[in-house]
Amino acid sequence: MSIRERWEFTDNFQGVRDKLTTSNPFWRRVTRLFKTPEEAEAAFYQAIERADMGALDEVWSSDDNIVCVHPGATRIEGRTAVMESFMEMFAQAPLLSFSIVDALCTGNESLAVHQVREEIAFEGQAVSSMVSTNIYHVEDGGWRMLLHHASPEPDMDFPGEFDDFQGFDGTGNDEFDDDLEETGEPFRPPLLH
Repeated sequence: MSIRERWEFTDNFQGVRDKLTTSNPFWRRVTRLFKTPEEAEAAFYQAIERADMGALDEVWSSDDNIVCVHPGATRIEGRTAVMESFMEMFAQAPLLSFSIVDALCTGNESLAVHQVREEIAFEGQAVSSMVSTNIYHVEDGGWRMLLHHASPEPDMDFPGEFDDFQGFDGTGNDEFDDDLEETGEPFRPPLLH
């Protein structure tokens, strides 16, 4: 979106917002069926990168029970409110690029839960890393997003603060430690079928 298009979008934003009501949810021009949750997820991030409301609209469920939590913000519920939040974000924020560098996916034939790490860049420079949960379900023969929850990735570097930690009882050998099995592989939740 060019600077001029962004200004025109911002100028027209109030008129579009005025048309959004609970009885008349956001425009819906579903023409694309996403065959997999991964396909819907890729379309979601591409729509954000392009600030493309039409493409974003195709990804989200038409159900009014959708939920979105933008980083550092409160929960947004309902299709109209969620779509309006993206309109506001697109009008105010620079265009960003996303790379999904880690994904843990589970689900069944009608529901998928993706936990992903988003690396976000602005003009080719990495600016942020988020952890997100995206939930998809099957609707009208294709996969659609029900929930997107993004939070800043926690800082996992604990500089010396826990080097001399001796366990909760001060002995360095807590009872529950004996029950943990060291396998060398990260824990993965069971695949739901």
